[in-house]
Amino acid sequence: MGFPTRHPLQDQDGSLAWCRVARRTASVLVLSIGLSACNATTSITDLFGMQRDGAPVETANTPANDPTRAPDQGLIPDANPWPSTSALPEGEGQELLTLYNDDAAINEKRVALLLPLSGPNEELGRAMRHAAELAMFDIAGDDFVLMPIDTAGTYQGGQAAARQAVDSGAKMILGPLFAESVSGASEVAKAAGVPVIAFSNNQRVAEGGVWVNGFVPEDQIARAAGYATTQGKYRFAALLPQNDYGRQIAGSLQSVVSRVGGNLGRVAFYAPGSENLEKTIREFANYDARRANLRARKRELEADGSSASQRALKRLEGLDTLGELDFDALILPATGGELRQVSALLSYFDVDAAQVQFIGTFGWNDPGLFAEPALKGGIFAAPDPENWKLFSDRFKRTFGEQPPRISSLAYDSTALAALLSRDGADMSRDAVTNPNGFVGVDGIFRLTTQGRSERGYAVMQIQPDGAKVVAPAPAVFDQVF
Repeated sequence: MGFPTRHPLQDQDGSLAWCRVARRTASVLVLSIGLSACNATTSITDLFGMQRDGAPVETANTPANDPTRAPDQGLIPDANPWPSTSALPEGEGQELLTLYNDDAAINEKRVALLLPLSGPNEELGRAMRHAAELAMFDIAGDDFVLMPIDTAGTYQGGQAAARQAVDSGAKMILGPLFAESVSGASEVAKAAGVPVIAFSNNQRVAEGGVWVNGFVPEDQIARAAGYATTQGKYRFAALLPQNDYGRQIAGSLQSVVSRVGGNLGRVAFYAPGSENLEKTIREFANYDARRANLRARKRELEADGSSASQRALKRLEGLDTLGELDFDALILPATGGELRQVSALLSYFDVDAAQVQFIGTFGWNDPGLFAEPALKGGIFAAPDPENWKLFSDRFKRTFGEQPPRISSLAYDSTALAALLSRDGADMSRDAVTNPNGFVGVDGIFRLTTQGRSERGYAVMQIQPDGAKVVAPAPAVFDQVF
């Protein structure tokens, strides 16, 4: 398991504890990275701009990838803040030898952090551990103990890690990251009555007592689709990859589109990388029929021969098809190279992004996609980018590396656990599912009794000079679509 990470916390006149914010009809518990509107003296800008004495210190590693890319990308090298045992504060670095029934376990607020700390994703896991350490240093009390445990990213690893956490007296489990590991861990945790706040975005592993706190694509689509309806786009279609990801999204599309006031028409699937991809998109675009309409109309006008017909023929010059599509908003959850290929084919078969609103997910937050002409004007939902910049800048100052994008999940979840453990609060289900929610790096979020997370996203639009906010992230949940 390694050593339990512990940091003493000395508040600066109480400002790093928590406060309540009343906005409209809701009060929001604000984590240590709370909004500047909070009455505390430390705003989000102040907190991310400072580094206390004794904070974990920096390595000289250089960034390996662009951290602004899609949420599952941007792995970084290990930036261990503890270069040697002698550098640890007094009492740290020892194995946690005692079990749940010892006095320390009863009095301490032990929280397990389950991450892939070995295997192909160990760099990502370690970066998320560092983000959790930052949150702990910011907000945790003296009795808070964070226990990083390796899952190796597998079902069996998640199961074994959860057993180790329960046996070591964990009162809450944060993580694992992958749905397979979450499934393994949840069996053990539920039997022991220990709540799990996982970093996965797969809602299939969500259940009572096991929360999925990742960036759920269905909720991102709902936010962007809701914005599209405010721009007069109501006729939706979807083009989805024929895999588990696409099928998962397909299962919720009807309710998502109906909820925001739209109508869902055709939903088509394509096999990523298939030789039939071009044929699938050609048929989806109804290209042949629209092409035939144009040719037929030209023949009619040529046969008429009047001056009005000649003017009409002039207007048809440069067109490839004639006739409207049966949708004006298109949901495209693909990312990366797959999205480039799909969007280019849509443009080739005359599905014009200037006429049809393309809608994506947070995976579109990739500078490598912003220059794609076929995606110009496309929209996607994402957490507030300004908050992320403040967090990532502070992470880099501390550890010498840019953090991977999803590391904020570890920060926010650890801050939540630390917040609930303080000042006589508890880590019960009722406390975790506070309907007013919480505020973190990624904006407002709340956890439901069904194991889901709900977030307030901004809406971003792809423009020639990058992705820009066209609808800000909501401040309270009655503003969320």
